[in-house]
Formats: sequence, C-alpha cells, structure tokens
Amino acid sequence: MKWIIYQILTLSIIVFFMWILDYINENRTIQHSSSEWTAVNSTFITFYIIAFIVSCFYLLFLFEAKKDNGLFDRSFWAVMPKMCVIIGVLSIILFLTGGTIGPIMVWIEQWPSLIYVFFIYFLFLIFLFIFSIEHKKHRYKQRKEKTVHISFTWTILLFFVLFFLI
Repeated sequence: MKWIIYQILTLSIIVFFMWILDYINENRTIQHSSSEWTAVNSTFITFYIIAFIVSCFYLLFLFEAKKDNGLFDRSFWAVMPKMCVIIGVLSIILFLTGGTIGPIMVWIEQWPSLIYVFFIYFLFLIFLFIFSIEHKKHRYKQRKEKTVHISFTWTILLFFVLFFLI
C-alpha cells in the first residue's frame, strides 16, 4: 500500500510540475533575449525538464518493482518491446496527422496544457520501450530494481546524446 501512495505522490509531482511550466508559459515570467529569439531558451533547460520527468518515471517504476507480485511479474513483458514500437509509430502518425489535418492544433489552442500531456506520453513511451528491452533481456537474471536503474541510465544517456552531442 505504501508503494501505491508513493506512486500517486510521484504522479502528483508530475502534474504539479507541468502546471508550473504552463503557468510560466502563460505569464511569461522568463524574459526572452532582445537580440535573438529562439523557440527554446536553452537546451539545458529542456534537458533538465526531460530529465526531471524521466526521473519521475524512474521513481514510478522503482516503486512498482518494490511491490510483491507487481506488474513486472506479468507475462506480457515478453512482447512489450514490439508493442511499444507499434504503439509509438501509430502515436506519431496520429499526432502528425492530427496536427496537420486534424483537430489537435485547435485543441492545443483551446487547452495549451494538452501539449504537455503529449510530451509526457511520448517520454513515457521511450522510457517504457527502453525498460521493456532491458526487462526482457534480463528477466530472471537480475533484480527488477536493477533493471529500472539501468533503464533510467540509458534513457538519460539517450537524451543527453540527442541534446548535446548531435
């Protein structure tokens, strides 16, 4: 029961953090540079936001790993990497189609915080994909907590390479 409470608190932290980001965006408390304008003020800020959200996913998965007979003991983890790829590709296609010829842009204009929901969803899919590969590879060879640690490390390294080395 205590792990479920910790998971609910972690989800609440994600929601609160996204609310703060939306509040900052609406009130423009971050001043843009007058000499140049960029969509993102700093790659460091974006990386820190992504790292924070991925860290919350890490905590959610770590608390789940500490449960007895939890979600990670189920048999569907054998096919989860394939499911993540299929769901991810379909999600990207639907998001791009919905953004160009569908109603997503109208929805985002009405509810700007909806973009954060999409952002978190895609970050979760990436983390879930990396975790599912690691979990499938070492299903009974290592502790579930170690699998979560390794997945977190690989996810952060992936985003570090994407943001700073490419």
